[in-house]
Amino acid sequence: MKSILSILSLLCSATICLAQSNDLPKRDAFDLVIPVSDSAFYNAHIDASSYVLPDNTIQLYPGETIYVEIELKKKKILSMKTVKENIHPEKTIKISFSQTTEGKVHQLMMLHIENPFDLTLDYKATIFLMAYGKWAPTTVVPVWPKKSAYETWPDVLVTIALSDWSFK
Repeated sequence: MKSILSILSLLCSATICLAQSNDLPKRDAFDLVIPVSDSAFYNAHIDASSYVLPDNTIQLYPGETIYVEIELKKKKILSMKTVKENIHPEKTIKISFSQTTEGKVHQLMMLHIENPFDLTLDYKATIFLMAYGKWAPTTVVPVWPKKSAYETWPDVLVTIALSDWSFK
């Protein structure tokens, strides 16, 4: 009887964990259209997916803005999860990735990160360049405490992956 109760308890716990993780905002499937010139567009179908991957890598496409709640303990990131609204601004970073166009002509891509913490936020970025059809590392600057940082690229970027998050 004890083993049956233990198994039922374990199943209930697993169901609750799965239900909670399913409540996190996820990207719906969509058709990505990126203006390149007045007569050319980059098109791709993007499947539904999580914004934050298990290793805390965040992948964004142009036009996306997300809120990421971070749990810290002595400068160490314990967890990162996307949230629908910024109801805990003291521990939620805002990240947006956008494209600037003039008419339908590409001008630049921009990453904007807002850091609400009293610590400097470091991360790495890898970009997927449309012109080359491959991933490439890129340099970024740290986001100072309680400040915003902007990164721009003149290239057409299909997506960006942000990883190796840390606070100093």
